[in-house]
Amino acid sequence: MDDRYRELLRTTTTTSLLEGLFDPDDEVVWQAFDSRYRPIITAVARRLGLTGSDADDVAQETLIQFVRDYRAGRYKRERGRLRGWIVGIARHRVIDMQRSRGRRKEVPAATSVERIPQDNEMEKIWSEELDRSILRQAVEELRRTTKTSENSIKAFEQVVFDRRPVNAVAEDLGMTAHDIYVSRSRITTRLREIAERLRNLYEAD
Repeated sequence: MDDRYRELLRTTTTTSLLEGLFDPDDEVVWQAFDSRYRPIITAVARRLGLTGSDADDVAQETLIQFVRDYRAGRYKRERGRLRGWIVGIARHRVIDMQRSRGRRKEVPAATSVERIPQDNEMEKIWSEELDRSILRQAVEELRRTTKTSENSIKAFEQVVFDRRPVNAVAEDLGMTAHDIYVSRSRITTRLREIAERLRNLYEAD
């Protein structure tokens, strides 16, 4: 992977990425913006009832429309936060997808569309998925940049992300429950520091 891409993801604020998006030839900036927001949009789409390729399609369409609108000057910072703009696009794409599925008789279209939250609830869902995305990024950075054992990180992921019982995880990984509690406490402390820095990269949200 390109060193500049990694550096953009690690250190560049969303504001700077937005400035770079004005250059249609700068594929690295687009890749960094895509990597930062695609997982969140996909997770939001899944929260709204889409699965698999449908959620992936919504994320793709949302990002493409956002960049097109942004380069056309339709997004203005003073009119609202970036997340509000992206959430609005994603919500309409999900509604379109639900209606399409209804036409294919996969789900009742009217019922599915009625379940789509309004913008304020959508932003709440976005915030929750942003938190999860940041935590996962922090775990990956911890894995790459520290000497924390892989077993300890796996235990943390399974207990925190997968919500598996501590005793079951301990048995699978050849650890004791005490080992997991101790390592989880240490990892949590380190992750807070990493996550705080990562969160600052989303300041335009």
